[in-house]
This record gives sequence, structure tokens and C-alpha cells, in this order.
Amino acid sequence: MKWPLFLLSSLCLPLSVSAQQGISLTEKNTLLQELEKMENVVNEKRLSNRKSAVDAFRAASASNKSAYEFYLACSKELKFTRADARESEYREWRERQESRLKNDESMTALRLQLQWLVITLRYAEGVELETLIPEVETFVSNIVANSEELGSANRILMEPVNRTIFAEAYELNQSLKIENWAYAPGNYQDVYNTVILPFYREEKPDLLPAAWDKKIQLEKYLIESTKEDDKIAMDKWVNEKTPRLYWAKSTDIFQHGHENQAITTMMGILRQQSDHPDATRWIQQLKNLLQSTAPAAPEETTAPEAPAPPAEERPLEQLFEPQG
Repeated sequence: MKWPLFLLSSLCLPLSVSAQQGISLTEKNTLLQELEKMENVVNEKRLSNRKSAVDAFRAASASNKSAYEFYLACSKELKFTRADARESEYREWRERQESRLKNDESMTALRLQLQWLVITLRYAEGVELETLIPEVETFVSNIVANSEELGSANRILMEPVNRTIFAEAYELNQSLKIENWAYAPGNYQDVYNTVILPFYREEKPDLLPAAWDKKIQLEKYLIESTKEDDKIAMDKWVNEKTPRLYWAKSTDIFQHGHENQAITTMMGILRQQSDHPDATRWIQQLKNLLQSTAPAAPEETTAPEAPAPPAEERPLEQLFEPQG
């Protein structure tokens, strides 16, 4: 009977490490030192692997053609070479891929997938989010701007990049796990909600309204470019979805130093959208916000101030114009 190497190694441990006698302090320290060395080796290998991956992904994302060829190479390695499959099987598979993926739309999506992998890996290895945010915003804007041209290939960009054939080929599919990160570059709402908006809330709250305006403009562009001839969809966007987006923006910025701007927008929405399905909930929400931030009552009674003139009502589309 052959014993596994790890079992043979365990037989060589000092007798004092046995369950009956326990482990001495000296032995614990020795084991901890060995574990620390193992951890360093694992981390160094992981770092080296990720650096190699970044270099390979960056080179492959230089053009649509190189991205497609890299996709074929990774697929061949994983699905055929490691499986000891025949070369003829790979050729047959490749021919099928050509009819499915060898087109501008799909190859562009593969290239964008690789670019998002590079950004993701850079963040995983410690590049500050403040450095990456401009790239992330530009990247997402470009995807949305080209969504119509990408057509059905948009589905490729909805796949989490840590589950792609590229990540698997470089053994990143299990290790590339980051908190508060969006892995599917085509899901622009998730990118904004998970990465971009939280960054501005925490680091640059003065720019949070502008970040919200960018998000809303992206959604507006998508609706207008894909539903322009659908009157029902456009009416729903104008009368239901748009107020919801600006209300969400206002409740967010209210809590991050922009109370006046938020209240102006929220009151304007309620005045002009009293029949909105969410109106009752919005009124209660705004009351709660105002009550939670109400200043303490003054100790001395003072003469009441003259009531302020009512705010000038503006058309809904002007009300929703981005404000600084």
C-alpha cells in the first residue's frame, strides 16, 4: 500500500505534537514560522501569476483580432490540450466558433472583456480606486455609447470577467474575489451602484451629484437609442422612471452635504408628479429626512420670520437639469 506524501510527512512530526501530549510553545512557534513562509510563497506565486495575466490581457486587448485569437488560444489550452483531445477536435470546434464569434461585434466584446479584466486585476493588486475611477467611468460610458452597435454581443459583457475563459486559463476564476466590485462590465448600473457612487460618497461627496447625473444620462441615452419609436416605453421613461432616478439621486445627495439641492428637486417632483405611483412613499420619505435633520429648537423665543416666497415652479425637464 502506498501512503500519500502528506501522510508520510505527518508521521515524521515529533511525538510531542501528537493529540495525547499537545503542542509545546516552541513547536507552535516553529509551525507558525513555517506557515508564514508557505503563505509568502503562495502570495508571491499569485502575484507573479497576476502580473503575467495583466501583461497577457493587455497585449491581447490591443485589437479585436488579437482578442479573438487569444480567446481561441485560451480555449484550446483548457478544453483540448489539458484534456488530451485530438487536434481534429479542436479544428472542428474552432470552425464553429468562427461562425459565432468571428464578427466585429463579438470580437469587440471580447476585447472589452479583457480590458475590464486588466482594470479589475490592477484594483485587486492595490492600485488606488481614485486612480482607476476616471478609467472606470470612461470605460462604462464607451460601452453604453456603443451598446447599439454591439447588439447581441452585449451578452458577452454581462458575463462576470472572473468566470471567463481568460480568467480560467490563468487560474483566476477562484482567486479573483474582491469586495465591492462589479465583475460584469456590461452591467453599467452595477458598476455605478457598486463602484462609482460609493467612491464619491466616501471620498469626494462634493462630486456625488455630478456622478449621479452621468449615471442618469447613460440610462437616458440607452432608452432614447433603443426605445425611440416605442411611445409607451418613452412615456413611462419620462413620467415614471425619470422622476424615480432623480428622487434616488436626491435622497442620496441629501445625506452627503447637498440638502438644499436635494430638497429643491424633491419638492419640485412632488409638486409636478402628485399622481406618480410612488408619491405617497416619497412624501413620507422626505418627511422622515427633514425630521431626522431638523435643528434643535432655540432656547430663546424670537419673533417669527416672514414666510419665504414660494419657490418658482419650473417645467419638469428643467427641474431635472444637472445642478452643481
